[in-house]
Amino acid sequence: MKAGCLGIFLSMACGLATAQDKVTDAMATLNVVFPREAEQALALSAAPEHLRADASVYVYGPRGFERVRNGTNGFVCLVNRDAFLYGDAHFKPTCWDARGEGTYVPVMLKVGEMLAAREPAEAIRKALDSGFESGQFHAPDSGGVAYMLAGDVDLDPATGRVRQAGPGHYMFYANNATNTQLGFAPDAKRKDPTLPVVSTAGAGGAHGLSYIIVVPGEAHAHEHPRD
Repeated sequence: MKAGCLGIFLSMACGLATAQDKVTDAMATLNVVFPREAEQALALSAAPEHLRADASVYVYGPRGFERVRNGTNGFVCLVNRDAFLYGDAHFKPTCWDARGEGTYVPVMLKVGEMLAAREPAEAIRKALDSGFESGQFHAPDSGGVAYMLAGDVDLDPATGRVRQAGPGHYMFYANNATNTQLGFAPDAKRKDPTLPVVSTAGAGGAHGLSYIIVVPGEAHAHEHPRD
């Protein structure tokens, strides 16, 4: 191998190692077990207040997610931990409607199970790919909503608190939707963050799942206690 090629190869290998380290660090950050009451409160904070009392709830533990409350209003809430799959380390409190419970939530539960078991990221991705190929997982066949009104949150290990890292928002199922359909313009979005945008991150992202994200006009940052 020529010296120039070797330099390029080593540079690529270094970049790959850095990316892998970032994913590993994100997985370690997200594989944290909060006190049960704190996790439940954080999960429910994703929903509008009138839906919280009667929603189902999952909390994360040493073996992944466990259902700790059976609700009656068709919504289910958990603190999603799949962000490492798309280069992030945020916790994502989310409350899904009944359609999401049958489609998106099983994906989140599988990610949680494998994350708790300390499976590598590549194994988790392969398990999700296999699940979608076999029909174990599937996208919703009609519209719906997932609430993320607490926003994405980060854990501060020094204080034991989780702080909002992204604005609270609504996610409307919009499989195969495009930003062109919405008339999306980056400059306009920077001036007005409440404008809708299509996202394909999360919930197995590369499997045709997408959302239209809408940020309410009065989303404010806030802190949540860990215990």
